[in-house]
Amino acid sequence: MMKKAIFIISGPSGSGKTTLIKHVLHTFPDEIGISISCTTRPQRIHELDGIDYHFIPQERFITLIKNDEFLEYTECYGNRYGTLKSSVNNLLQNKRICIMDVEYSGAGKILSQQFAPTITKIGILILPPSISALKNRLLNRKSETITSLNRRVTESFDIGKIARYDHILINDQINRSKNEICQIVKGCFFSASS
Repeated sequence: MMKKAIFIISGPSGSGKTTLIKHVLHTFPDEIGISISCTTRPQRIHELDGIDYHFIPQERFITLIKNDEFLEYTECYGNRYGTLKSSVNNLLQNKRICIMDVEYSGAGKILSQQFAPTITKIGILILPPSISALKNRLLNRKSETITSLNRRVTESFDIGKIARYDHILINDQINRSKNEICQIVKGCFFSASS
């Protein structure tokens, strides 16, 4: 039986994570799908429900927790985020690889779980080349307060969190990073083919 894989991808805002995930999905459209997370945070103007996130009210999120429907969930910056088990299972029925864009604590929960022997878990952490580069990227977005900026930067370079991942990709040149993440994915194709 051909093995399946789950890629748990994390990285701070401003790391280039979204750009790299989109590149992987575009490069391997038949083999890879992305699990859309649920969140209680407000929908932003440019976001689409069911594409960027499943935007749900707090009450619904709590019901999903009580019904044990999340693979992982967490609270981050006052909002809740979670990955539905059904979303991951549906993707793995139709694709070889499921990508999850998950923050640090959610990634830790998934990476520590046991899955069926036919499923490989691979954690990828995407980081900017330096703390100053991260600060500049976040400042350019004009969406951070000084307090939130400092909190994000401190959490992003916590060595205890970084140690959980199988691969750490320093995104200092986007084209090189696109090539590197695609090589990691291709390596999974070969190792998961038995």
